[in-house]
Amino acid sequence: MAKVTPGFKLYLYQLLSRELGTGKQTLLPQVEEALATDDITPSDLECDSIQELVEACSDFLKLRVFKKGRAYVTVLKNDEWDQMLSAPPEKSDGKKASAGGPKTWKKKKSGKKTLKAVKPGKQRREREAAEAAAAEAAAELARQQELDAQRMAEEAAAEEAEAQETQAEMPVEEPAAEPAPAEEKASEETTADVPVARTVAEIMAEARAAEAAAEVEPEPAPAPEPEPATMPAPAPEPEPAPTPGPEPAPTPEPAPAPEPAPDAPEPEPAPTAPEPEPISLTITYDPYEDMERELERQAAMEPEPAPAPRLKPKPTPSVVAPGIPSADLPQDFGAEVSCKDALLRILYQLLPYEVEPMAVLDEDWRVARSTGTVSGSRSRVSFPLHYLHEDGTPITVTLRKTARNASPKKWNLALVDGNDGSGDTHLSIGYEGLPASDEGAWSDISGTAPNPAISPLRELAQDMVIGSWDRLLGSLAAITAPERWNYPGEGAGKPSRYGILREYLTCTYHAIRCQELVAKSADGSFAAFNTGLLTAFGEDIYACLAARKGDIPWEFAGFATAGSGELGARLIGAISPLPEPPCYLSSTESVMPSPGRLVILDLDAIAGRQLGRLPRAFLTELLEGSPEARELLEEGGRLSSESLARLTRVIKASPAIYRRLRRRLDDAVEQSLKTVRASYRLAVPVYDPAENRTKLLVPLCLVEDGKADCALALDLQPSGAYCAAALLPLPRAYACARVISREQPSWLAAERVL
Repeated sequence: MAKVTPGFKLYLYQLLSRELGTGKQTLLPQVEEALATDDITPSDLECDSIQELVEACSDFLKLRVFKKGRAYVTVLKNDEWDQMLSAPPEKSDGKKASAGGPKTWKKKKSGKKTLKAVKPGKQRREREAAEAAAAEAAAELARQQELDAQRMAEEAAAEEAEAQETQAEMPVEEPAAEPAPAEEKASEETTADVPVARTVAEIMAEARAAEAAAEVEPEPAPAPEPEPATMPAPAPEPEPAPTPGPEPAPTPEPAPAPEPAPDAPEPEPAPTAPEPEPISLTITYDPYEDMERELERQAAMEPEPAPAPRLKPKPTPSVVAPGIPSADLPQDFGAEVSCKDALLRILYQLLPYEVEPMAVLDEDWRVARSTGTVSGSRSRVSFPLHYLHEDGTPITVTLRKTARNASPKKWNLALVDGNDGSGDTHLSIGYEGLPASDEGAWSDISGTAPNPAISPLRELAQDMVIGSWDRLLGSLAAITAPERWNYPGEGAGKPSRYGILREYLTCTYHAIRCQELVAKSADGSFAAFNTGLLTAFGEDIYACLAARKGDIPWEFAGFATAGSGELGARLIGAISPLPEPPCYLSSTESVMPSPGRLVILDLDAIAGRQLGRLPRAFLTELLEGSPEARELLEEGGRLSSESLARLTRVIKASPAIYRRLRRRLDDAVEQSLKTVRASYRLAVPVYDPAENRTKLLVPLCLVEDGKADCALALDLQPSGAYCAAALLPLPRAYACARVISREQPSWLAAERVL
């Protein structure tokens, strides 16, 4: 049950009136975003959702739910609360009242308490702070224990090594004392009082002391720099030390020999004397071991400069949205985003029946990250799908970061078009679902509905991070030879400026992928493909790509010509030979229609979804005898989908109109083929990405002879006949034809159709 105290309400009123204003209708998700900016969640007030929280605050928040599940919230103005919030705070400086002033204890206590604004979520923040402190303390304790264990292990290893070194020295000293029995035979009196072991120990101690003195005198300060120079001296001397074992007989002549004689039971102090301990460590230290390690490390580091010629491109930041690091966002939608059944049910109602919502979400999420259409914050992001409402706006999906750290999926699907799935939704969507966004002029070539599984536009965006489409296409248009790249109505200040260039680049990349013409460097860190475009000086333009980690394998690095600039130098240094442009034409049938072939007109397809591509004057003359059709055609403007459906019913319901339409189209097609066979250059080859092959466009004159009104697509069938099932408006026909060639016949010239 919601727990919203008056203090909480006052604080929420202050926050929401400041962030959203009063008396204005605001989408329900924006209320949650306003609370999130102040680190307040519905769970802080024991509410399961933002809608429950708004309903609990009905005295100053008004909730209205419209059709399709859209919910709006209005902050109601409260003058009393505004006075409380605008009143100056009470002074509490701790000073006593003056003697002449009014006595505070004589004031009458009012029975009405002053309401104070209290920020919700204090217990949650304190709990999170305590958990963070406990986690940090536990981590520090574990780190300290690990350091202690490591130090103890090092000390144990050092003691073990020292013990082994000491044991290794003892067997070396004993052979030096073996010649002593031979000397015994020569003079037994000299060795009778002093044992052999005692003499050897003293000799070794004196030798070590002398070596230590020789070491200390020239180098009193054991600085780390002279270490290699001084250390080699002791290293070779432990070897000759055992050999002069028999000679030290005269050396005990000084004081050391007579002193130990009276104290025979004192042989123990020699091995345990304090001096040999540090000296033995110095002698057993092998400086060459560290020197060899250093040389090995340097040798291992020498090959590292070699990767310099690998020509790795400079990393460019992934464009997602300002302030949203791409590393924080999910990469695999299905594996990292939790989706509620209620929201998936909404998507099933919105999308066509053959479309799988999870596949659409995964694909469009990748495209949104590639093209920079993700908006929001680090914990809440929104992106559009490629399916549109009736008003042309896309379906918008919102993701939210999961609050529970124990959840295996860090993100969840929060909203679909502002609906969280908690309310009942009654969507008036037809059986076919919402339409997809325009994929480009190529989708008109087949004459049937485009295959949702094939989209050159989304294909390129899923293979490489490109950032803004306008920035990418603008950089390409800047280095190509001057040419018209925009549809009629596009240009500066409009939503799109390079519609034709975008379709050219995406269809070209699809052909390049099918023909495997993307060239990669030997180490796989760099790639490029030939765009098929030329500069004003006739140089090939290449698109360069840099490898990246994640589900999108490449990142667009820029356009370049071979050897020009830094990117061009990297291109010729990493890739050889340079990639070729795609090939579209394989036979004469790809350029002109073969004579004597039968042309079959698919009238059902043309009289259906393509009816609006016919000239308005042609339709007016064709449907002159139908009052209903005349009324629809007189509305003016572009025919809506509903109007086209009604016109189709009128044509198919009247056999006379249907036969008249067929005769008019058959006559126009026959005349077009005669013209094309007389001048083969009038036929235009186009590339169909859906089928990965070329088709032919021929002009169709329906209103006035000699003046093309639209283009007809001819598709050569395995039987040898041509199927004419698609009509294209002239601007879109030009965009399809530009993929293969810049030069177009007069009826499709850019200055005429654009």
